[in-house]
Amino acid sequence: MKNKKISQTNLFAKECIVSALLNLIYTKPLSSITVSELCEKAGVSRITFYRNYESKEDIFKKKLGEIFDEYKKDSVFNGENGIFYDTPHLVHYFNYLYKYKDFLAGLLYCGYGIYFFNMLCTYVNEKWGYSANQYILAAFSGSLYSMFTLWASEQYKNDAETLAKELTAIYLGCEKRH
Repeated sequence: MKNKKISQTNLFAKECIVSALLNLIYTKPLSSITVSELCEKAGVSRITFYRNYESKEDIFKKKLGEIFDEYKKDSVFNGENGIFYDTPHLVHYFNYLYKYKDFLAGLLYCGYGIYFFNMLCTYVNEKWGYSANQYILAAFSGSLYSMFTLWASEQYKNDAETLAKELTAIYLGCEKRH
């Protein structure tokens, strides 16, 4: 029982650190935020920070890792049903990321969208690399990333289904040419 409490406490501390970083990045550049300032804002010690992270940037990487690990475990994606650009997969992708829109907006705001893009490329290749041309998957990963960033910049004015249908139509058109 004690380990579970420590684990829950650590999860809470990590969420406080992420939240504090997201608040601070909108007030000053990431490079001028100190670990001490971040810890004070989060209400945690420097020991807690360094137990969980190597740097401020590591916060983004680890949180993204958690987001993608959860996504991989999602029952919708267990197994190899469908094709990478089908509408149900894409609707799920956009709805899933919408849950993390505040974190992803902060990541993009700081100029660290490349972490998101790289993790997305890795996921797409792991999930669909067995069944599709690598160049098409690279283009698809770029499409997913670009559509999400545009969607975010437009304050999510379209719903996930609309985005999914538009992207599916693009890849159905490519399929017809091959």
